[in-house]
Amino acid sequence: MAQAGDGVAMTDLAARLLEADDAAFAPEEGVAWLEKAAAADNPEALCMLATLRAGGAWTHFDLPEAIDLLRRSAEGGSEDACAQLLLLSDDAELAAHIRIAGIRNENWGRLSESVNLQAWMTPGRPRQVSEIPRVWIAEKFASRQFCDWLIGRAIGKFRPAMMRDATTGVSHALDSRTCSDFVFDIFAGGVALLLLRMKISVITSIPVSHMEPPQIFHYGIGEEIKPHHDFLFDGEHGYGHAGRYQGDRLATFLLYLNEGYEGGEIEFPRIGYRHRGRTGDCIFFASQRDGKPDPMSLHGAAKVTLGEKYILSQWIHNQPFAA
Repeated sequence: MAQAGDGVAMTDLAARLLEADDAAFAPEEGVAWLEKAAAADNPEALCMLATLRAGGAWTHFDLPEAIDLLRRSAEGGSEDACAQLLLLSDDAELAAHIRIAGIRNENWGRLSESVNLQAWMTPGRPRQVSEIPRVWIAEKFASRQFCDWLIGRAIGKFRPAMMRDATTGVSHALDSRTCSDFVFDIFAGGVALLLLRMKISVITSIPVSHMEPPQIFHYGIGEEIKPHHDFLFDGEHGYGHAGRYQGDRLATFLLYLNEGYEGGEIEFPRIGYRHRGRTGDCIFFASQRDGKPDPMSLHGAAKVTLGEKYILSQWIHNQPFAA
């Protein structure tokens, strides 16, 4: 069917080639099929291609083109593209009108034109709350609507959180880590999450290329992560797919996605500091100092005693992430 020019079949084939984690992985071929499907105005292909353009993944990097591809996708009926444009728009009145009118709407062009990429990726100034370890917080880093959207992308996909052994490379469940998580791939996050990661890059002054795939942690009542360090490299044994990666986590960024729960504070027991942000607030801290693991960065997430907690975690390395 793909060979015959069917847009849905071409998009499905592209997805299989781009999302495979085995010998079927063929990104260049996948992008070629995606381009063909997008040229045929398949809305899902347009949405996927927008994500690749925004990330410069296996194709050229072009944010304005990514937004225009989302516009074309939304006009074709893609609910994913519609939701992302509604999040990114600076025109709250028009966005509210479209939410009421529904996605079969003639205003997607106007909405896409209202996306201010520069403003969207420019965070407020963070406030440093600790020097040893180095910890910063910032309020209103993301909107409540964006946080709700992130949670919605993860609902129904959470799995028990695992801890990776840096020496063996094996991940396993621990009694000290009782929450669950969902890890985003590039398509699950879309253009919107890529823009958020660029904003994280600005506030932390570390390139997006140094970031692991982002994930959401979910904590139910009684769930926690006991004090631990985020650094992985033992200084001797490489790790990752080829076993040769020797980078390490330099910083951790956390975005609070909801409120309405009790407990769940992040705590740094060696300095007696605890913090819990409101929806859209963030906290980030360094795991290293002077190029070495900082033992003072020991931290944990206290037990949730009422309700449930969602938080976006973005680990950032000291070199381009390739593990």
